[in-house]
Amino acid sequence: MQNSKKLSVGILMLAAITALSGCNREDDKQATNEPAKKTLGVTLPNLTNPYYVAMKKSFEDSAAAQGLNVKISIADNDDAKQLSQVESFIQQKVDAVAVNCVSSGPCVAGINQLNKANIPTFTINLLPDSESMKLQNVTVVQGVQTDQREGGRLIGEALLKEIGPDGSAVIGIVGEPTSVSANARDDGFKEALASNKNVKFVALVNGKVEETTSLKVTTEMLQGNPDITVVFSDTEPAAIGALAAINQLGAKDRVKLYSFVDKEGVKAIQENSVLKAGAIQEPVKLAEILVESVKKSLNGEKVPDMINNPPLLVNKENAATVIGSAY
Repeated sequence: MQNSKKLSVGILMLAAITALSGCNREDDKQATNEPAKKTLGVTLPNLTNPYYVAMKKSFEDSAAAQGLNVKISIADNDDAKQLSQVESFIQQKVDAVAVNCVSSGPCVAGINQLNKANIPTFTINLLPDSESMKLQNVTVVQGVQTDQREGGRLIGEALLKEIGPDGSAVIGIVGEPTSVSANARDDGFKEALASNKNVKFVALVNGKVEETTSLKVTTEMLQGNPDITVVFSDTEPAAIGALAAINQLGAKDRVKLYSFVDKEGVKAIQENSVLKAGAIQEPVKLAEILVESVKKSLNGEKVPDMINNPPLLVNKENAATVIGSAY
């Protein structure tokens, strides 16, 4: 009788194990029928700049919306560290990589390695040096960037609207002459005003994308050119420094400011006493565009080699609306 009971229990246990095993096999079958998520590796220069904080979150949100995994590394403004991160993505066998270069020149080495590993590569915001890419026969699937020249043109048109087609302006620029992006902004600004022969450009100083430096050089520029009526700054740090210089010199009634801006600049435009209009880049939108392109490309669709996204013009009328999304 005891042996009979043991036998019955054993049979029941075997049946239960068999049933569970069958369930597991069904689960495994379902799992294998579902395609695994593709993974996008992203390397960004830093998180000290609110611009990249906003971009990082957008990469995370956009990847989730597109059904992609995302791995984000921060290079801390170190070219060697960014190269190491690219090498790590190669070792992890990610499906695609997005690179926001720390520096345009050194960035090419990492993209070259990604090419050799046959990993589709996308670039965003600060792109690799095109001449170095040609020399090393390096390619990317797509570059996504702000249309810097168009941003400058939009700001120039805002000034032209303010002074009228025959109005006059004497302009000094607080720029960064070594930056390709800053120079493109300056060129677009000048192009928008070229039709007005009463507009003159009399000075260009290097603010080095620093508030304190821009304060100093703007002060010197205004003191050396007392006829200046407009200052154009091609970065927000330059604008904040220039704004302080104009106020400290007591020149806010005769000198107006136009600039590329971030959140603090949008606030100043909203006040509209000195900073009249500007253009803001949209890091959230850039990441959205790139992730959508990655998804399409991994699915075999052809995507454009380059997308130039125009910045958003900010003036007194829309500053209150824009400030909520400014970084």
